[in-house]
Amino acid sequence: MQNWYKNKHYHLYHSPSYILPYNWGYPSVLTIHDLIALDFPEFCRSESAKYFDFFLPRSIKKANCIIAVSNKVKEDIIKHFRIDPDKINVIYHGIADTFLKIEAIDKLSRVKKLYHLPDNYILFVGNIEPKKNLERLICAFKLLRNTHKLDHKLVIAGKKGWKYNTVFRTIEELEISDKVIFTGYVPEEDLPVIYSMSDLFVFPSLYEGFGIPPLEAMACEVPVLVSNKGALPEVTGGKCLQIDPYNVGEIAEGMYKLLTDIELRDRSIQQGKEWVKHFSWEKAAIETYMVYKQTIQNNETGI
Repeated sequence: MQNWYKNKHYHLYHSPSYILPYNWGYPSVLTIHDLIALDFPEFCRSESAKYFDFFLPRSIKKANCIIAVSNKVKEDIIKHFRIDPDKINVIYHGIADTFLKIEAIDKLSRVKKLYHLPDNYILFVGNIEPKKNLERLICAFKLLRNTHKLDHKLVIAGKKGWKYNTVFRTIEELEISDKVIFTGYVPEEDLPVIYSMSDLFVFPSLYEGFGIPPLEAMACEVPVLVSNKGALPEVTGGKCLQIDPYNVGEIAEGMYKLLTDIELRDRSIQQGKEWVKHFSWEKAAIETYMVYKQTIQNNETGI
């Protein structure tokens, strides 16, 4: 690959996902989305954890510049690898402008029927995998129904990732299979509709390097409840209610507050709607271009 790169007379190589080619010797930019494989290997496939543990340190060292998707990830990189903070640029992800509140009756009816959605539901969006903390969310949902007698169902929109059997086992043990709906993978054109019809979006992840779904929910004018771990407090800007994701009772109480406290719901919706204006792919692209430009310039001047 290095000969191909040299023959093409390229100026820069960007790896958008963690790893540079082995023994890479040309100017490069590396994007790091999180260090979960190093800090929480139990959340990953075992082969993925081993792969990143072996290859990531070399890539970090070789890269001329690193893009971190949040300040939290930048802090994690510095802690692990003790590199110059100036080598790391924080560039937030954006969200697509298609994420907004959908009110068209035909769209709402079509999606509701397609995914067998109930009239009232709490929503989670993401892969079914350990770091998403779905077992505790399901337990909190059961507690919410038992304690406050609400008739909401829980909708989990996303595909099966890995180590997901405990999620389905938890539902069976709690005997709430008829109260939890799994949509499977949802294409992007249907997601804004599913967000818009929900009464509450919950994202109790144990760690995220960024976390796009809460921002998508904010853009669709849905009250949001998030974990206080990882980059989620940073990314959501304190504009939504936060909970300890390890505390089932706290998750249940947070859901109850956002479902029943009208003033809190309205404030969450309005603040979220304004906050998401800070995130766009155009902004991310411009900032990435500036990193390319600076990296090439530094290489040419020998910095």
